[in-house]
Amino acid sequence: AKSAETAVVFVGNNPFINAKETIDRVDIVLPPAQQALIQAVRAVNPNTVVVIVGSYPFAVNWENAHVPSILFTSHSAQELGHAVTDVLFGDYNPAGRLNMTWYQSVDQLPDIMDYDIIKGKRTYQYFDGEVLYPFGHGLSYTTFEYSDLALDRAAIGQDGEVQISFDVRNAGNIAGDEVPQLYVRIGQSRVPRPLKTLKGFTRLHLQPGETQRVTFALKAEELAFWDVTRDRYCVESGEYTVMVGPSSDEIALTATLQVDGETVPPRSLREPVRAVNYDDYEQVFLDECREGGECIRLKSERGWIAFRDVELGEGASRFEARVSGNLKGGEIAVTLDSPDGESVITCKILPDRKSVV
Repeated sequence: AKSAETAVVFVGNNPFINAKETIDRVDIVLPPAQQALIQAVRAVNPNTVVVIVGSYPFAVNWENAHVPSILFTSHSAQELGHAVTDVLFGDYNPAGRLNMTWYQSVDQLPDIMDYDIIKGKRTYQYFDGEVLYPFGHGLSYTTFEYSDLALDRAAIGQDGEVQISFDVRNAGNIAGDEVPQLYVRIGQSRVPRPLKTLKGFTRLHLQPGETQRVTFALKAEELAFWDVTRDRYCVESGEYTVMVGPSSDEIALTATLQVDGETVPPRSLREPVRAVNYDDYEQVFLDECREGGECIRLKSERGWIAFRDVELGEGASRFEARVSGNLKGGEIAVTLDSPDGESVITCKILPDRKSVV
């Protein structure tokens, strides 16, 4: 490696052995032997390239800080070697983009069995920390510039559509592909909403100095979210931010769009409220109900679910809950404002009873 003009180190995983179905990784770093090999080669040759052939993201923090060039590819077929060689020798200008967030460590992730991406702040949509490589990231042997963002209208209704246009210019010296990406977020919402959500992307091939106009069509219905208070999708009224750029973390241009949709009304108690339509929770999980549908189960001895903005009308005098399963007995307490708030009713559940009033 020391005598070579450039050293190329191949690392990664074997998809038939490492981290396949039913076999999870205990960490997201490279195997220690591969890390040691990279560091040893880099110590004797500053012109070191690391090629990762892998099935998933890796926390390559040391490599990112010390290795001048890193190339990632998934497992492919017989021509993979030729394809990688073309990229390494500059015969092909790469334009791949990451379809997953690459985190710095497992410390940035919740428990592996936690599937709540909102409360667990998972993916580029909800994670608010600093990642290693963001969703949509990818480099090229040339550079691109974004300019002149324009919306064909400043406001749309819930059945409307807006045309979003901007210019992309190849500011480098060689031809290359760029992947412009469109993201959207809402300013104020009844529920926690994503920091941004991908709503469109395209791929352009541009010659040096060439500029191309890009247009995305965004329908209001694409901004809908599931309203748990009414069991249906809803396009919420508000001011939305439109963002375009080369990745989720590198936004080049922004604009605002007013959407005249719906205002989610207070939650009505005129009809039975399903427990799974809660607004927040602690120490519970969703499970299948023996009577059909879903139910709420406790992870430990205590837990709670919260329903916000509830319309009590002229008041409430009766509480009924459907309880199923192998019961050892327990208690349901209804509180106001918070889990530790004022308790307005307490219901004792006797062992093996199916309901409580």
